[in-house]
Amino acid sequence: MSKLLIIGAGLLQMPAIQKAKEMGLEVAVVDINPSAPGIPFADHFFKISTVDEKEIVKTAKTFKPDGVMTLATDMPMRSVAAVAIFLDLPGISPEVALKATDKVAMIECFKEKYIPSPWFYVVPSRDEFKNVLKSISPPFILKPNDSSGSRGVVLIDSLDKAIDGFNYSKSISKSGIVLVEEYMIGPEVSVEIITIRGKSTVLAVTDKLTSGAPNFVEMGHSQPSELAVESINKIKEIAIKAVQALGIDNSPSHVEIIVTENGPKLVELGARLGGDCITTHLVPLSTGIDMLKASIKLAMGQMPDIKTRLFKGAAIRYISSKEGVLKDIVGIENVMKVKGVRHLEIVKQKGETIHAVHGSGDRIGYVICQSETSSSAINLCEEAIRMLDVIII
Repeated sequence: MSKLLIIGAGLLQMPAIQKAKEMGLEVAVVDINPSAPGIPFADHFFKISTVDEKEIVKTAKTFKPDGVMTLATDMPMRSVAAVAIFLDLPGISPEVALKATDKVAMIECFKEKYIPSPWFYVVPSRDEFKNVLKSISPPFILKPNDSSGSRGVVLIDSLDKAIDGFNYSKSISKSGIVLVEEYMIGPEVSVEIITIRGKSTVLAVTDKLTSGAPNFVEMGHSQPSELAVESINKIKEIAIKAVQALGIDNSPSHVEIIVTENGPKLVELGARLGGDCITTHLVPLSTGIDMLKASIKLAMGQMPDIKTRLFKGAAIRYISSKEGVLKDIVGIENVMKVKGVRHLEIVKQKGETIHAVHGSGDRIGYVICQSETSSSAINLCEEAIRMLDVIII
């Protein structure tokens, strides 16, 4: 039986664990949390931090997997690359993993390769930030060098908020480095790409809905993009150039782009499957491509099937509410009876404190719908959420 090592066993990795088992693979997972929800679905569990490259490589040497991967999380990609290079498995190199997980290295690479991207400053300290403030003016974005899920990202729209914003962003940054970036205005999309032996194929362009300023938390996605064909073609071109610039040659990629008045510009790139159910649910529902299965096959050194079989619309919308303690959510059964609703997930428990949405972890749950077009799938999602009664006390 072929073996797959998955870095992480949390909710984000659950679809990969379950899909690998469906494919008949022997699955081992690595996670520091012995109560991670994916552990019961795997064959083996190793209690190791997902970023402890040395211990993970040591474990992989004993387990001897035929492939290694993670899903929707950036920093574990360094461990994935370390295992791949040590055991000569398909995947990206440690050098590529560094560029894809270090925002400074990434944006500097884009600049060097002339990939359209925002102006930026690399700021390691508050004193240096104060110096930068002498040469720029709001609005601009602050973002931690090494976070994900919108954590620590904040819009500064006035100078009196700048220092507090910098302190917040820096507190999230493991390295202590903060990026000061151009505030780009325009529609935001993600591009789902799979690169097989150096050839990159765009599987989907996804429209994104965020909570807006100041934190820009993702609150919805839909496929296919409703932007003009000319704009979509330019987005695809830039996304593939970005993948090539980082040196990704055998991996899925999730590329984020904003379409400004001066054309599409890169936000950032992940050398892995996209999260927020984009690659696990929306891509299959809109295109018929099982991107997760394809990525597992790619990690195992097999040729994946990426032929488009559907031309549908798919959307996800996240559920939020006022702050307080979650008492109950009424109406779930009725929502699941609505034609076109494919999935409804509540991630918060009764009795849990609900906070304002500052990051992806603050969202209550989500609904996923499929329809003939993107707009009708979005409408279905919004209708389903209106049917829910979220009781907060």
